Amino acid sequence: MPPVPHPWFPLRQPNPHARLRVLGLPYAGGGASIYNGWATALPAGIEWVSVQLPGRERRIMEKPFQQLPPLLDALEEALAPLLDKPFVFFGYSMGTRIALGLAQRWQARGAPLPLGLVMAAAGAPHRPRASRGALSDTEFIELLRKYEGTPTELFAHKELLDMVLPTLRADFTIADAVMSSLPVHCPISVYGGVEDPYVTLSALEHWRELTTGEFRTRSFPGKHFFLRTAREPLLSALREDLVRWAPDVGP
Repeated sequence: MPPVPHPWFPLRQPNPHARLRVLGLPYAGGGASIYNGWATALPAGIEWVSVQLPGRERRIMEKPFQQLPPLLDALEEALAPLLDKPFVFFGYSMGTRIALGLAQRWQARGAPLPLGLVMAAAGAPHRPRASRGALSDTEFIELLRKYEGTPTELFAHKELLDMVLPTLRADFTIADAVMSSLPVHCPISVYGGVEDPYVTLSALEHWRELTTGEFRTRSFPGKHFFLRTAREPLLSALREDLVRWAPDVGP
């Protein structure tokens, strides 16, 4: 019988020869499948692991986390067996908060840190921002339309929309939370969309305050979801960052 997929890493394809693991964290409402095909676009010495949070895709019947600390508690336990090799976090939008939160925790207790953090489509989380938690359902749905990240067919099916709204609202609560300004001792590369109306390229510079290491910003054509419209240049930049941090992963 085939092995039962791990709930947190259902799409993982273990690579026993990997010298580096990249842990992909999703945007609000996104599941592990948003990174389909990324593993084959990276050097052979890298194992890509997409993280599946509760409340979406195969875990749609599970209650989503509404606050970051308990999510970090649960994910930290799930990730422990995967940290036997050097690793990097790739976080997209909300996923950047999870990546930074884990790195800050591990640094505080003297645990090994990622070789680097790649943070995409997100402003620096230690800067105050307006919460979207008080929006009515109508206002929230309109916001989702403007982001252009939710499949348009979802808005035409009220029952399905009602099913995913709690997860989306919970994710936005996590995304809006103000985090510690404690800088981490690992490099940060920040990616942004040139036309992103929600995260300007100038706003990306504030991530510099959250690292004592190397800091880089990169821009790509597209709006907030440039991971779809600029997939190839994004993956090219990611390969460059990963090989710079872990030269032995191969070309």
